[in-house]
Amino acid sequence: MNPYSLPSIISFTVNFSLALIVLVDNTKSALNRWFSAFIMIFALWNISEVVILNSDSFTTARIAAQILYRIIFLAPAFFVVVAYHFPKNFHKHLTRPLYYVLIFSLPIILLSMSFPEFQIEVIPLSKTHDVFYYQLKYSFSLPFVLLLITALGYMIWGDVLLIKKIPRLRTIRQKSQTRFFAVGMIIIFFVYIVLNLLRAIWAQAISYYFVSTILTLIIAAFFFISIIQFKFFNPSRYLTGGITYSILSSIVLAIYFLVIKGINESLVTWLKIDSYVLDGLVIFALVILIRPFEHRLHEQLDRLIHRNIHQNRKTFLKLYRELQTYLEPEEFFAKIKKYLTRHFNVERVLIFNYDAQSLSFVEIEEGTSIPAIPANCSLISILKSKKQAVEFYELDHKKMIPKLGDFWETIQARVILPLIYEDELLAICILTRKKYGLDFSQDELEILSIFGSEIAGALKRNRIIEDLRLKDHQNYQLEKLATLGRLTAGIAHEIRNPLNTISTAVETLLKKDIPPKDQEELKRFIMEETARLNRILNDFLNLSRIRPAQIVAFDSENLMERLILSLQSSDRHAIEIATKIEPRGKIIRSDPDLLFQALLNLGLNAIAAIVDRCKKEADFNCKEGKIHFKISADTNHYYITVQDNGIGIPDEIKDSVFDPFFTTKEEGTGLGLSIVHQIVDTLMGQIRLESHYGYTEFAITLPKKI
Repeated sequence: MNPYSLPSIISFTVNFSLALIVLVDNTKSALNRWFSAFIMIFALWNISEVVILNSDSFTTARIAAQILYRIIFLAPAFFVVVAYHFPKNFHKHLTRPLYYVLIFSLPIILLSMSFPEFQIEVIPLSKTHDVFYYQLKYSFSLPFVLLLITALGYMIWGDVLLIKKIPRLRTIRQKSQTRFFAVGMIIIFFVYIVLNLLRAIWAQAISYYFVSTILTLIIAAFFFISIIQFKFFNPSRYLTGGITYSILSSIVLAIYFLVIKGINESLVTWLKIDSYVLDGLVIFALVILIRPFEHRLHEQLDRLIHRNIHQNRKTFLKLYRELQTYLEPEEFFAKIKKYLTRHFNVERVLIFNYDAQSLSFVEIEEGTSIPAIPANCSLISILKSKKQAVEFYELDHKKMIPKLGDFWETIQARVILPLIYEDELLAICILTRKKYGLDFSQDELEILSIFGSEIAGALKRNRIIEDLRLKDHQNYQLEKLATLGRLTAGIAHEIRNPLNTISTAVETLLKKDIPPKDQEELKRFIMEETARLNRILNDFLNLSRIRPAQIVAFDSENLMERLILSLQSSDRHAIEIATKIEPRGKIIRSDPDLLFQALLNLGLNAIAAIVDRCKKEADFNCKEGKIHFKISADTNHYYITVQDNGIGIPDEIKDSVFDPFFTTKEEGTGLGLSIVHQIVDTLMGQIRLESHYGYTEFAITLPKKI
């Protein structure tokens, strides 16, 4: 093994690995099988060069050169077959074995006619004549001339097939792949012909060797770029690991030739030591030393292969975090449009959101003349089945709605991105052509597919929140209607009774034979019922006209003094009223007038409950009644409790005490606690009730910061 064969070994390692990777990616695909064979031809080319360069005898080198001669003139036939299949086969007759036989028969027959006088010779590469290389011998023998014409014709044939196929391809990716493949093969074939034609001007074979070696590396690089950059195939589960292994193997071989061979030759020349064991130990040591770099190399290859994904990861994560919180649909889709336009350099982005009323996907910009996409059209079925970004030209335009297809042609649509969440198509994004005439790469299509999947989850979460908000709003409206119904019924009931009393009293007064004493009593009834009507209307107005809260800081002791004075003036039974204000609750930030009204209503209810207990319980005296107000606070809240030892509230009516017009009192309007509840809501607080016989507590919690 000599260092001259190092480039061929590296090329062989890369080509052989790529051939296996392409084959394993999809063994059932004819394209994969033939493309793998095409790459393998060049791998055999490389290994033939390795054998020639490392042959100990002229005979061995000559046999390897004859094998290489066959490979050189069979490679164009493989190229023609691949050209028919790549990237899509429009010639169904090519699937017949007979057609393959016809393609390969001509070069095989011409090679058979040339045997054994192949126009290739083995020449010494160095002055020592211990290293051999090859070169073609140009002559006017009929088989050789026919082989050259056939090879040239096949290369032209394959390139014409590829070039004519480009207009028929639908996707931009396939067109870019085909264009790159055709141009690349033309350049490689042209350079190879030029190198061989100019061989005569090189005085030394070593010069031809170096230029030929560069071409060998270029061919390996061409296949590598074809698969990595242009994604002829997408064997992601094998690609990174396989290429990593190949490159590391090549590095180990390079180190062997550059270091191990030098050490070995030095030992043999200077110290007369020639030991295979020592060579093995040095190789083992170097392999161990190179292992730490393997992981780093693997990461770099992954970044090279998926560099667009890595570049977009940070910006996508930032967008995704913004979409984690609920956004209104306009803002949500505006952020998506901005991201797609900026990071994919497109001229325009259209988003079609599903509209349940019209059963179609409608463009989100109101007032546009953009046609809607019916939910039952074939396009929707295609998008649901693919679940990824689809190029516009990949679709069957014959099955598309004419009006919709014409519009997308007009705006130059390029990519259709469905937002699908668990088989549910939520929205459709249309990306028009990119700025500066650029095409969408395969990496960008993959990024868009990942983007669509993640954004669909955020959109679904938004939809769930919108549905919940809609249901809450509907329930709220129903509750409002129910409350209005109860309110109306309550007003009608409360007003009807005093009106009946007034009506009866007036009818009686109209009779002429009513004694003066009865007349006075009837007039008193009218006055009482009129006052009752006025009280009902005042309570109703208080319920419906509670003003917005005006938050100020005030002294709770002054509030309590005012409250006790008002309660004592309306109490004829000398009920004990006590207050307790903790230091942290002395200064309160709230609305003092609304809070006073709420506490006054609770205090009046407490007095009524104590009086009611006095009437129903013989052993209980109203002077034993107690009402206790307490104010406390913590870091975030104020706590106000009103306790009494009155009759209590039964469990079965606790849930109804805050409803308008619900009352157990003979003369009550049933609006007092409703007003309290509405005031507490206005103050952004909560009220809780705890009660049993002989004990009732209303606990109000108010926030410190409103």
